[in-house]
Amino acid sequence: MLNEIFIIGKPNVGKSSLFNSFVEKKLALVENIPGVTVDIRKKRINFFDNDYVIFDSAGISNNSNDFSKEIRSFTINNITESAIILFVIDGKQGIDNDDFLVCKLVRKLKNQKILVINKSEGRLDPYIKTDCFKLGLGDPVFVSSAHNIGIHELKLEIDKFIPKKNNKNEVFENQKIEHSIAIVGQTNSGKSTLLNCIVDKKIAITSEKPNLTRDPVESNLQINDLYFRIFDTAGLSTNYKKKEQIQKLSEYETKRKIRLSETILIMLDINNYWEKKNRQIINSVIKESRATILVINKIDTIKEFSEQYIKEQISLLLPQTKQMPIFFISAKKKIGIEKLKNGILDFLNIWVRRINTAKLNKWLVETVNLNPPALKNGREVKLKYITQISSRPPKFKIFSNYPDSIKESYKRFLIRELKKSLDFEGVIVKLIFSKVKNPYEK
Repeated sequence: MLNEIFIIGKPNVGKSSLFNSFVEKKLALVENIPGVTVDIRKKRINFFDNDYVIFDSAGISNNSNDFSKEIRSFTINNITESAIILFVIDGKQGIDNDDFLVCKLVRKLKNQKILVINKSEGRLDPYIKTDCFKLGLGDPVFVSSAHNIGIHELKLEIDKFIPKKNNKNEVFENQKIEHSIAIVGQTNSGKSTLLNCIVDKKIAITSEKPNLTRDPVESNLQINDLYFRIFDTAGLSTNYKKKEQIQKLSEYETKRKIRLSETILIMLDINNYWEKKNRQIINSVIKESRATILVINKIDTIKEFSEQYIKEQISLLLPQTKQMPIFFISAKKKIGIEKLKNGILDFLNIWVRRINTAKLNKWLVETVNLNPPALKNGREVKLKYITQISSRPPKFKIFSNYPDSIKESYKRFLIRELKKSLDFEGVIVKLIFSKVKNPYEK
């Protein structure tokens, strides 16, 4: 098992900023307001020839409301026995009741603990060291994650607790990630619940509270003998005028995960699947040319419904979804999850398929003979040759004497026929038309 580093502390002490310093990228959202991080975020890192998984966590406070209690419980329950805990305190503010609450929770754990005083650049309260000793966690390490001060020293302190060996080739490392999946959709469509359900572990906080997920939450997923990386993302909104800065940052990360993932699960609430917002989200994903699966969630909230009727309505609302795989589930009740997993595998097999050139050209000849392209100024437009140039998504190139004269309607016809005849139903297929390289061609 990889060494684990778990960052913990009250809100707004700089945990996400420290996380970013370790991964050397701005992965976690950072804002000067409390409560930005809600879920636990993790990333693999390496320093001093050792591999680690580092975790960023939500801020813990004395707030007595149910949601704050859930965050405390969720954070503590996700700290494994193997983790080294970095307890972070704000050096500018000093120690308050929330810090003592976190300290009380941390001291109950058997893990190795390191006290980290963040924001320690410049002048500090001269009594902060004295106050730190009251916590009973030993000498603190002073850092400034915003200015990358003291990070090396903190790594040295972590290294003291690690056996002197290179822990590469562990089970986590040996898992070959075959594919990446992103779950997207409107706020409160059930994305986080689906992630927890599909990986069979609570790694994302779920609540009726909107815009709860802000940073993408990732996990590994095994389906049969294949390994996937799956992301829960922030809910997408189409109300651009009223978006707060943190929401804009969250949606930027969501769109980045869409571009980095090959399969997109678009979550639709069965109670509002027809909304314009959903159409806009689906359309934006389609434009990225990803393998797209529609997931209709919360079927347990409807007594009777027709799957066929809903499929027909969705195709009417957005014709681009025709032939797109649609699965009906209840993430909360774990209904339809196994069927969805099998559907992901089936879809992946289509997504990665390659068709031999002979079969492709046989299809092209038969299709063109039945329905040839329109003439160009009385001259025959010839489609001479087709080849598959890539998969993920499937992309084909057709060579023609007049590629610029082929009408868009005929291109769409060819795509429909190719998908139907060669079993690419439901996936994005790209056709590129190129000028035939023949010096004797007129």
